[in-house]
Amino acid sequence: MALGGVLLAVNANAQVLSTFVREQVGTLPKGRFMVSYLSLNASIDSMYGRDGNSRSLSGNLNQTITFQKITEEDPVRGNQLAGLFLANGVNLGEQAGTLAGSIRGTVNGKVPVIGYGIQDDLGLYVSLPVLTFNINADYRFTSSATTNGLLSQLSANDQSSVASEMSAALNSSLERKLFTAGLGWDPRLNRSYFGDAQIMLLKVIPAKPGKTFKQLLQPMVVLPTASDRDIRDLYGLKAGDGRFGTGLRYAFEETLPYRFQLNFGVGATYLFSSSQARRLPRTTGDELSELLDPAAQVSGGSKFQSQIQIRYPFPRWVGLNLGVTWQKQFQESLNGALYAPEVYSVASSRTSYDLLSSYASLDLNSIQSFLEGNFLLPAVAEVGIGLPMTGRNAISEPVLQFQGTMFF
Repeated sequence: MALGGVLLAVNANAQVLSTFVREQVGTLPKGRFMVSYLSLNASIDSMYGRDGNSRSLSGNLNQTITFQKITEEDPVRGNQLAGLFLANGVNLGEQAGTLAGSIRGTVNGKVPVIGYGIQDDLGLYVSLPVLTFNINADYRFTSSATTNGLLSQLSANDQSSVASEMSAALNSSLERKLFTAGLGWDPRLNRSYFGDAQIMLLKVIPAKPGKTFKQLLQPMVVLPTASDRDIRDLYGLKAGDGRFGTGLRYAFEETLPYRFQLNFGVGATYLFSSSQARRLPRTTGDELSELLDPAAQVSGGSKFQSQIQIRYPFPRWVGLNLGVTWQKQFQESLNGALYAPEVYSVASSRTSYDLLSSYASLDLNSIQSFLEGNFLLPAVAEVGIGLPMTGRNAISEPVLQFQGTMFF
């Protein structure tokens, strides 16, 4: 007997976090190197679903199981089970029990960046993100009074073996469902994933004489270095798309009255089509995505991000940053020959995400003080927090972030 529809599957896009990068128009002087390290930490206990509502992942485990559901999910013995229940006075609409569980987890991101100044207004930068997930999950099935009465009645009628089999099947229902779907579930998971490397050029368009308006153009190439998806992984975790891509970002910086700085950035990335192993839902209600296509065709896809920020620099090179960022991935198209077109259509509808976040951070810039001989190292350090406001298919937890940068 299988109890399906149970699940906690973390959507494949759920690794979208409210991360941010402090906008600053500039690059390295010619011949100079930069090493930067970005660290971010967040809980993944709740996320925005496809309907835009934030809910606990633990809530996805909690299910009320009816006898009707048990018969429907056993295609081999469904009719036999229905006859057994009815013969013992059980209404199929009654509750067989409840499945309740909890999921707690964290994600830690590390993004090293190396840069080099080709010219005073042109730099080359390379980054490679790594995400580490730590997840603890647990669940239990609790039989209803009706189920306990049925088991006692079967035992009293010399059907103890049937009662034992039914009890064992109910308590191992989740494992059976996952095994049937070809999925694995590690309730104590700690795993790291490489993301896609990015190679970026930064071209600064300096301010005109007497003006403070500066601009930045940043073309980039995405390399498919992301760890391969574990197609048996129930959580659907990943750190990158594993596809070639190209993108362009534009930013500007303007100095306002009273020392305020206005920064704005907007960028888009296009990912090329590819053939990838993908899990597909049988129906719109299939959260497990029980079907597998080892070579689904994934169309080209686009991502978009924009950010606006106000910075106020205090004396002694400390800055306060407040901003809003918006991330969006447009829906991709999945196609294949193994299943009906409707299956790929449902899977396609789940490939988009968006997230609107606010953030606040403090930065310490010691470059000027280094030039003045007051500090030993030319460096920038920043600590901040990102606060999700609304989204779909994205983690809805706050993100703590630290970034340190040194120049040589």
